[in-house]
Amino acid sequence: MRRALLLAAMLVLGSCKVQLTPEGLAKTWDAITDAQKDLTPENEYWTGRSVATNLLARHEYRYHDADALQDGRLEGATAYVSAVGGVLAASAMETTRKGDRPAPIAGWHFTIIESDTINAFAAPGGWVFVTTAAIEAAQSEDELAAVLAHEIAHVVRGHALGSIKKGRWANVAKTALDTSVQLDEQSLGELTQVFEGAMDDMIDGILVKGYSKDTEYEADRVGLEIMAHAGYDPQALVRYLKTLDAEQGGGGGGFQATHPKASDRISKIQGKAQELGKVEIPQVRFARFKAAVEEL
Repeated sequence: MRRALLLAAMLVLGSCKVQLTPEGLAKTWDAITDAQKDLTPENEYWTGRSVATNLLARHEYRYHDADALQDGRLEGATAYVSAVGGVLAASAMETTRKGDRPAPIAGWHFTIIESDTINAFAAPGGWVFVTTAAIEAAQSEDELAAVLAHEIAHVVRGHALGSIKKGRWANVAKTALDTSVQLDEQSLGELTQVFEGAMDDMIDGILVKGYSKDTEYEADRVGLEIMAHAGYDPQALVRYLKTLDAEQGGGGGGFQATHPKASDRISKIQGKAQELGKVEIPQVRFARFKAAVEEL
């Protein structure tokens, strides 16, 4: 009965527009309410899937190569970005730190969304999104790798999960988790609010308010290590940030709204990038990057 009531609470969340199975909803709820324990990879997948669905629905993003994706195929620029992301994801598994989450249970998912705003973001469980504008702002595959590695770092370090406010659960934990209590209409309403609130916390951290500066700087540092280990030029992140620095002069959203100033990020990671060394970029990487951008 308690599980049925929990599912009922999830299913009334019409504003979230979450398209999940009952099993998925239950696992999502288990994931976000058990704040005192480490999330299992399975629970993190369901949490991330819910966040990604909410995020995309609320902002009405459109997938690039949507027809192929709907049929379960990777084609065009999406296949290319997924290939680059896959190399970086493998590198993340070989450059782990304590507390890392480098191996999502359902693998990594790299998707292009059509937008004129330079941006990229990620949800827990291996969901990484990059806008067409962010790809076009890059000058090489190595710069694209820098963008993807930064987002992979957010997932690996669990930054979105850390954005859920601990006080979110205080008013409902006793009612929701005590098996001896029958949930009434008021309790169901509280469960609905806390679920929506948890989604809002993570979406705010991912796309609206952004993470803390320290968190973004950590993602830059970890991203550098991931891309360098994969054979990409760590200086590419510096070059991409210089492009963003020029863009930030005109204001706007995207990276500009949710990240520290590009100039500040450069000052924080320039030494680390030099320490990791410079890579001679093979011409084939320039050629395949150019082909992918032309397809956008």
